[in-house]
Amino acid sequence: MKGHFVQFLQALGLGWEYLLNGLIGGLVYSIYKKSRFWDALRQVFIGGIVAGYSTPIIIDRLGVKYVGFISFTIGLVGMVVVDSLIQWIIKKIKLIF
Repeated sequence: MKGHFVQFLQALGLGWEYLLNGLIGGLVYSIYKKSRFWDALRQVFIGGIVAGYSTPIIIDRLGVKYVGFISFTIGLVGMVVVDSLIQWIIKKIKLIF
């Protein structure tokens, strides 16, 4: 079962290690923000996705060794960037309507 899930993630281009660290980074961010359940779930999910896709690119470009810390930080910071982007889009939509 685990092997199939890991293969599925690899087919999507996600490393499960990076995804897991990003999920934890998103969880830390949601606890810090004291988010409601659905907001926290969204933040954890987005933190994992951002870290899962961007960590391999960053470690290839920078040639760093501490991949766990990098993917955790990307999940944490990526969630802040995505959350700010979502709030900006909501403000623009409210101005239109």
